[in-house]
Amino acid sequence: MSRTVHVFVSYSHDDSAWCDVVVKHLQGLHDPIEVEVWIDRKGIRAGDKWLPEIETALAQADLALLLISPSFLSSDFIRKTELPKLLARSKEGLRVIPVQILPSAWEVIGWLRETELRPKERDEKTRKIKALAEFGSEKSVAVSRRLSDLMVEIAGLLREDASDANTVAGNDRNRTSDDAHARAAVSLLVATLLQETPEEEREPVARRSVERLAAFGKFSGQALFCAVRLFVEYQLLRADTPTSLLELQETLDGLDDNETAQRLASELKRGAHDGDFSASVIETKSLFFMLAREREALWESYFDAVARTARDTPARDAIATLARIRVNLGFIAPQFLVAGLLSRFEDDWRPVLNAYRHSIPKAGGRSGAFESLQASQWNCWLVWGPSIPICRCAQWQGRFAYQYGYGDENNSLPLIELDLADNGEPCTLGPLVSDLAAEGRGAKLVQLTGRLRWGPDFLREGEDGGGEAADDEATLDLIDELERDDAGEEPPPRKYPMAAAQASLWCGEGPQHAHHADGLVLQLESVDNAVEETRVYFSAYLWMMFLVALARPDPTDPTVGPRLLRRKPYPSWPESPAERVRVGDARLWENLLPVFVHANVADPAALHFQRRVLVENSVQLLRQVWERRTEFFDADDIAGGICFHLVCSSDYSGCDCAIRYASADPLPELLRERLEAESDRDFAAAVIVPGCSDNPTQRPWGLAGYFSSCHLPELVADYFGYVDKLQRQKPRR
Repeated sequence: MSRTVHVFVSYSHDDSAWCDVVVKHLQGLHDPIEVEVWIDRKGIRAGDKWLPEIETALAQADLALLLISPSFLSSDFIRKTELPKLLARSKEGLRVIPVQILPSAWEVIGWLRETELRPKERDEKTRKIKALAEFGSEKSVAVSRRLSDLMVEIAGLLREDASDANTVAGNDRNRTSDDAHARAAVSLLVATLLQETPEEEREPVARRSVERLAAFGKFSGQALFCAVRLFVEYQLLRADTPTSLLELQETLDGLDDNETAQRLASELKRGAHDGDFSASVIETKSLFFMLAREREALWESYFDAVARTARDTPARDAIATLARIRVNLGFIAPQFLVAGLLSRFEDDWRPVLNAYRHSIPKAGGRSGAFESLQASQWNCWLVWGPSIPICRCAQWQGRFAYQYGYGDENNSLPLIELDLADNGEPCTLGPLVSDLAAEGRGAKLVQLTGRLRWGPDFLREGEDGGGEAADDEATLDLIDELERDDAGEEPPPRKYPMAAAQASLWCGEGPQHAHHADGLVLQLESVDNAVEETRVYFSAYLWMMFLVALARPDPTDPTVGPRLLRRKPYPSWPESPAERVRVGDARLWENLLPVFVHANVADPAALHFQRRVLVENSVQLLRQVWERRTEFFDADDIAGGICFHLVCSSDYSGCDCAIRYASADPLPELLRERLEAESDRDFAAAVIVPGCSDNPTQRPWGLAGYFSSCHLPELVADYFGYVDKLQRQKPRR
């Protein structure tokens, strides 16, 4: 049976071509050795913090190859960061093999003079050891032969190491295991709580912290690693500044007598006898949601580090918090919070302002008054993050998340329950929110216990829970399903558990509307208490979305929907992810006019009033546009009949299915009632409202696809892409 050896390759980026050749030879080693090679170009993913990644790889290495060249020897980063750590580990038994790829003055380097280089051949005249480049180019047969010889030597050395390890007595084997777990614990602290500590202090501080925890609970081996995990989670959840060295030390010093740290101490002692901390509970402060969002990057580093270092832990467990988290209070709302502009651009207003400016026509005879209104409404609606209703269509097949927290995206997390009933409803949360309509409200105050997980990893796992990464074909199948027209078709079996409408929670590189702001997911373990009080406050948007278009259908395809303004064509429905750019280029959001109010959806009396305020606001805004249509629109469009099509709302999906959790007073019904009392019948007729509270069964595919709330996250992602593109453009002089 083969064993995996982790090889760290240290090299200068000037020598990338040589590095690629060496890595290819290393990857050719098989049985009884499987080599996993780490180089910084392939080991660091987009968005990763590069220094903790390198330090973790250095700590995990079983063997290190140094590609010696003038660029290598002159690199400050290699000399000051990588080499000290590698040489320190070499004293603990790590094999460090220097390979001279280009002629260099290695003889003047003390540690290199004491280490045998490869290749070993010397020049007959100078008697100096020859570099690989002196035998030929990196692709030459002569170089390949010498690298092959080196691989044979490395394989022999590793077999000797394995043989020596097998002769060590049980205590020695345990000590080796303990050392490995201690190194993993040090790595975990370096990658998380010590990110902001001066580089040269990180490992010493981490080692002292691990030793302190080991002494406190007499931990060793896997139990020590788990104790450090619990310590990191405690700091991330409860510390005011988790990356502060002072706070870290205060927690460690207070384990014996500090009242706050005693909560952590009691959990450490509880698991000390068997190293099992899975039942540990961490009570969270009232700022849990806000702090979780603020520390999302730290949590990502934590989950990544645990997945890398806890090799004997199943992947499904490795990406969840070890501790159970008790959230004292938060609101559950049966809706999905779409990330807003400010979250997407990290609270930077400049992209928003720039996008607004580019939305207004500069010439062409139009005043730009409608575009100013439309862009203003669209951006304001999107800035803080609107919520969409959970539907029953194919976009919502699979597991779906509720919103849990205090309203806006900076104070809420997606809440997932894994246990589903036969009808797809979450077993506990489904019944909990199903009576909200009868109560006349849209959110319920709940105390619960759960575990934090990293959505982009956890929610990409297969239904069998095995934690295996999906292959490319499966990923494409899912994305294709996201892009297809669902009307009248039975969705194929899911390969992933998450509903496509919430794809941003589970996939970082697939559907276009995925992005980093949806990383953390709270998985429900139990609902501890549901508060029945109705005089409570939970802020959310109430909104209605109108497509400003013509009364008649598009002449190029009468089934697609009403003709768009200024003869803009509908893009064809994309059959593959590669064609999504065609949808973004169409800039369909420019035809949408949202109307919204910020409402307290948890208080029935306030919600009842604010729904009617939204309807009245919508009528008054649309009336102003209608009365000024000769100023706002082209003559050709006015002749075709300007209409306002209600395409979706915060309680109406606008596809061909009913939403899963109906509201007490559906906004389409309230709008229709209000229009029936409208004295200007021409204006009332120009506002097109669906004929019943349930979605019509024959919805035009353009409206059901591009403009329904179930596809709004994709349209929003198109807009994010547009704003990104504007940001990348150079300013005009």
